[in-house]
Amino acid sequence: MKFLKTIISQTTPVGNGGIGIIRISGRKSNKIAKIIIGKIPKIRYAKFCKFLNKKKKLMDYGIAIYYKSPKSFTGEDVLELQCHGGQKIIEKIIKEILNLKIKNIRLAKPGEFTKRAFLNQKLDLIQAESINNIINSNSSNQINLSLISLKGKFSKKININIKSINYINTIITKEINFSENELSYKNFKYIKKNIKKIYKNINKIYKKSKFNIINNEGIKITIIGKPNVGKSSLMNKLTNKNNSIITNIPGTTRDIIKDYITIKNINIEITDTTGIRKTNNIIEKIGIKKTIQEIKNSTIIIFMLDAKLTSKNKILNEYNKIIKYINKNQKIILIRNKIDLTKKKTRKFKINNINIINTSIKKNIGINKIKKIIKNKIKYINNTENKFYCNERHNYLLNKNIKNIKSIIKLMKNITKHNIKYINLDIISQKLLISQKLLNSILGIKKSISNKIINNIFKNFCIGK
Repeated sequence: MKFLKTIISQTTPVGNGGIGIIRISGRKSNKIAKIIIGKIPKIRYAKFCKFLNKKKKLMDYGIAIYYKSPKSFTGEDVLELQCHGGQKIIEKIIKEILNLKIKNIRLAKPGEFTKRAFLNQKLDLIQAESINNIINSNSSNQINLSLISLKGKFSKKININIKSINYINTIITKEINFSENELSYKNFKYIKKNIKKIYKNINKIYKKSKFNIINNEGIKITIIGKPNVGKSSLMNKLTNKNNSIITNIPGTTRDIIKDYITIKNINIEITDTTGIRKTNNIIEKIGIKKTIQEIKNSTIIIFMLDAKLTSKNKILNEYNKIIKYINKNQKIILIRNKIDLTKKKTRKFKINNINIINTSIKKNIGINKIKKIIKNKIKYINNTENKFYCNERHNYLLNKNIKNIKSIIKLMKNITKHNIKYINLDIISQKLLISQKLLNSILGIKKSISNKIINNIFKNFCIGK
């Protein structure tokens, strides 16, 4: 796209530093270069030069790099000036450029360079959002996930399904427009099979995206269980602080308590929660509701039981009460605490391939084992294979798509050889077009997403990016 205005902005953070970078993008970049540094630099080469104002007076010494359209970040002519990092000198150079007698130069808006890159098809919307997430990341894991999406891994998954939907819809359209007879049952089975395959693929991406949203925000460990099983004691041991009040009275913890630790240079949020049980206490009920929400937003769940539960069936019964809140991508650690109070010999259990750790938090039995298991699970979670950056926007559109494709499958469910003539291919075709548009919206493909949504996405970027 050809933009009328040439934009300029400081791309390094505001404040004094070792270097300051000014980016100029647009058709007037070459004219600015001729005035400020006396000539257009050799394309994609760093040139040490003087930065002059319109009266040819020296403003600073620095490096100039010129990128010719379309081989630049924005797809336009781009000039980058690297000056000394004093905020005043950066502002002075920008002011001098804006005061040049060149029309259509203005300060860039937040995210406008990346927006132009997106509109010029240098990257898709997923990749653009990944750039912003890299800038705002607060963990190495978050950066890694964003880099994977920036390389196009998530986009590729979406594109594969767009092509599949388009191909199926082409077959259906051909049947509608050119087939003299009704749809053959053989073709129907082929269409049905592939729509189910698309549903399975998108559902898989959606489930992964839900987990990755949690993971993208950092590793979260939530300690859950009935009141008085030792949740607060474990929280204090893991954080080496007395964050949680410990008493023998069930229901002491009535609100969510959070703290942060670092394991293998990874920031981890640990949450002590209200004990899950039936209660008439209004405050405790609110705490339990918060606990359930914390479970859904966690990466690792530590489920604590009382060591008095010696029967596998009783343990399984307690496990089944909470498993409904847990996503299969989340990792569970099962703990039987207070083994020092049991007279019977401590038994080793395994439920659903999950080993149960026998501990006494009070006597420091099993604490190191818990920490070791947490480290191993974090190592697994931090493995970026088959993972990617995604956000709530992607998640919402994927979920909407799943519901739409599910409705197509429902339309085809009871169709047999004998009643195939009753199938409405027009409705199926229209629903497939809706699915295609929803996936196009994730990538930001033209006509599938409104300018308002695009503007809202980029306004959250920093100025200069």
